[in-house]
Amino acid sequence: MKILLVNPPHDLETTLGRGALFVPKIEPLGLLYMAAVLKENGYDVRVIDAFAEELSEKELKSRILELNPDIVGFTSFTSNGGFLYDFGRKLKEERPQTLIVYGNTHASIYAQQYLLNKCCDIVVHGEGEYVLLQIVRQHGRKKGFSSVPAVSFVENGRVVTTPGYGLIEDLSALPFPARELVNKNRYGIGGISNFRLGAEEKGKTSRHMFTSRGCSNRCRFCAVHNNQKQRFNSIDRTISEIEILIKDYNAGYIFFMDSSFTIDRQRVINICNEIIRKKLCFRWGCEAYVKGMDKEIVRLMESAGCVDMNFGVETGVQRLLDDMNKRITIQDAKDAIETVKSHTNINAMGLFILGLPGESCSDSLETIEFSKKLPIDMAQFSVCVPYPGSCLFEELRNNGLDIGIRKDNALDTSVWQRYNAYVSFSSELPIWVTKEQSPDGLKKLQKKALRSFYFRLKPFWNQVKRIRLADVPSVVKAFFWTFF
Repeated sequence: MKILLVNPPHDLETTLGRGALFVPKIEPLGLLYMAAVLKENGYDVRVIDAFAEELSEKELKSRILELNPDIVGFTSFTSNGGFLYDFGRKLKEERPQTLIVYGNTHASIYAQQYLLNKCCDIVVHGEGEYVLLQIVRQHGRKKGFSSVPAVSFVENGRVVTTPGYGLIEDLSALPFPARELVNKNRYGIGGISNFRLGAEEKGKTSRHMFTSRGCSNRCRFCAVHNNQKQRFNSIDRTISEIEILIKDYNAGYIFFMDSSFTIDRQRVINICNEIIRKKLCFRWGCEAYVKGMDKEIVRLMESAGCVDMNFGVETGVQRLLDDMNKRITIQDAKDAIETVKSHTNINAMGLFILGLPGESCSDSLETIEFSKKLPIDMAQFSVCVPYPGSCLFEELRNNGLDIGIRKDNALDTSVWQRYNAYVSFSSELPIWVTKEQSPDGLKKLQKKALRSFYFRLKPFWNQVKRIRLADVPSVVKAFFWTFF
């Protein structure tokens, strides 16, 4: 039995406009974990990363037909959900004998519409490694899928969803992602990046990896880890994967993609001590939690190679933090970032959201001013989006939010483009704004935030120092696209 896993194309030009320039190509680790489990169980599995390879719809279809798989699995995001709606139907019409499987959050939310419109045969809910393995086994036995947990499929003209939710408790039981199934030369942090570029300048590569899944927090705006508790890889497994990336992929920089790498202080200490003990020579970055930062741990992280920390500050207004269930205070954010910058040379980035529910224009301006008071090296200002799968999405869909579903479960996938638009770079307006603001006004505030933060001597010079000579033309374009 031949199995093909596909990372579909993303229409970044439409959704992000000129901001597509900033999006790096990173390995589709979710698919590569699933591929590894299938390989471990003796199956013939291939992976096509149509996004990294920049394949057109025609080219992707040709590749699939050439490989002639028995099963094709697609990972779905809101950014490629429209593509899958059209492509899946066409592929199913041409190859009715091929089992088409969709997975990830977007497909899970829109399972009924995808299935009833014959875009796919089955949708996986939650983490797919072992669920997909059961699907493959059942398909090989020519059996139905009612015994497979956490899936949806059509039976007798109606959508059936089996009990359960794909959740892997012991992450260390998983094999390492099958990175060998994709071309390693296609991936990196890109020419224009928020991360330190020195590793690639020295002939090294950059890589991404997870050391945990899920999140202990339940922020209302977050879709990625909704209803998933945080689970951790063992220290030995984490160090082993780092060693693989250094040895086999010449990694000089690794970004830990965990939603909150630093939330377990002792675990961070143990990882750092092992990196130092084994004399692993690489630099790294992570998503950091504002609680628990003290001079001992930040100094240890720097000694172990940490050069980048991203902090989800979100807003400078405490009532908005409370309303979003962020479970931090403004002072927590201030103290954490000041600790990092007072005791290390680690690059600190603040992540902010404009247009949160209940946020007025004056609140947005307060967030912008707060960002300038923090000793951060960089700031990112996003517009609040009720992403499918988030608590905010579920709340708003019951109050008139356009989620793309039309009569008889048809889908208007053009709506999803506005869920992905980084509005200051594209012609799109936000999909939703709080009643205190207007779509156009919020878009202007995003531009104002970027200009206000970066048009100061130190932040501006910090960015200039990061520019590589070969990237100057792209940087010049990005400069005007970003700020004007």
